Amino acid sequence: MSGQDKSEYRRNSEMIPENEILREIGSMGAGHAATALSELIQQKISITFPEIFVAYPEEVPKKLGLHDMPVVVIYKNLQGSYDCDILLVFGREEADKIVSAMIKNTFNMEELDEEMKKSAIEEVGNIVIGSFLSAISNFTNMELLPTPPIHTTDVFDAILDVFLAKLRLQNRKAMVFQTCFKKNGEEIYGAVIIFLNEKLRDELISRGKSWLEG
Repeated sequence: MSGQDKSEYRRNSEMIPENEILREIGSMGAGHAATALSELIQQKISITFPEIFVAYPEEVPKKLGLHDMPVVVIYKNLQGSYDCDILLVFGREEADKIVSAMIKNTFNMEELDEEMKKSAIEEVGNIVIGSFLSAISNFTNMELLPTPPIHTTDVFDAILDVFLAKLRLQNRKAMVFQTCFKKNGEEIYGAVIIFLNEKLRDELISRGKSWLEG
């Protein structure tokens, strides 16, 4: 964000521009993830966010065009008082594309068994989710301790149902980053979804307000 943009937000300091904080976190996370993925595959890959929005979890499948669609999900959970779930989601075809992009210089897709595909996409998830958590940690100056990545494949709505029982009790919303990976002109679409608990969300907004006023 430019100095002029910050000045405009300072005039309305009572109103927290949550979307702008999300964009900054997304920008930081995407930058770290793109660098790590590029180094891993020895080719340039970039990450952009066609859309960023906040919604109730049950609204997310339709908003992403993945209602009743089979997907591949990699997710991590934050342990301790900052309990938080963060997911990287790909439709089945997009998941195959990202795996192909990761291993193209080493293997053909036909040579990969399911375990190798799973390992490749878990590595993508580990890097992308880890980069987002690092961005949140840097933004809030807090140490965040995630679990190892977990991989699951099912209809998207069914996967979200696993989270909804807990989330409905806590009235959490989903922070959704529609995500586009670009490599050699090819575009691969997915989404990063973050379910912040109230404590971490309040801390994020508080630090974000300080950052905008700084």
